[in-house]
Amino acid sequence: MNANTSARNARSESEPDMSMCAGGGRGVCFASVQVREYFRILGDNPSVTSGPPISLSWEYDEDLSGRCSIDEWEGMRCHERRTRLQFRVPEEVRMDWVLDAGYSPDQVREVVGAIEKERRELMSSVVKSRLQDKADVVAEGVKKRLARAVGKREKSDALYTKWVSSVGQREKTKLLRRATA
Repeated sequence: MNANTSARNARSESEPDMSMCAGGGRGVCFASVQVREYFRILGDNPSVTSGPPISLSWEYDEDLSGRCSIDEWEGMRCHERRTRLQFRVPEEVRMDWVLDAGYSPDQVREVVGAIEKERRELMSSVVKSRLQDKADVVAEGVKKRLARAVGKREKSDALYTKWVSSVGQREKTKLLRRATA
């Protein structure tokens, strides 16, 4: 009987009793919450606007980890949700965190520099793409006006065929540029 009791207790912690779930057992139900504190590491996320990005390590501090029931968790946690702005960590605090984690100032500068370079390249690409789109629209308009002025306008299926071949040609050109870069 003792062996059955411990097996049941172990199961009840990992597999909740479905009779406790609202809706008669259909849906999702949790029995406990496991809280882990993961180590902070120097990240690589380019969306950070200034300073070093922070990521979570795969490793966590087992001494600070714990498990409790859902009811205990809900009783302990703050009932007010934080806003997005409250989740932002100032640059100085992030810098302290990565230095405390053992990263050198040179490592931080290297990562921040790489992220800034990636951001500049992305913005340049976006600007070039927008300019190319505008140029394509202007060129198409000029082509239509010239065709009307000369009185020589192609059928729409011929225009479609040309468009498909030009899109294919653009893709080939892009692939060649990437291959030679």
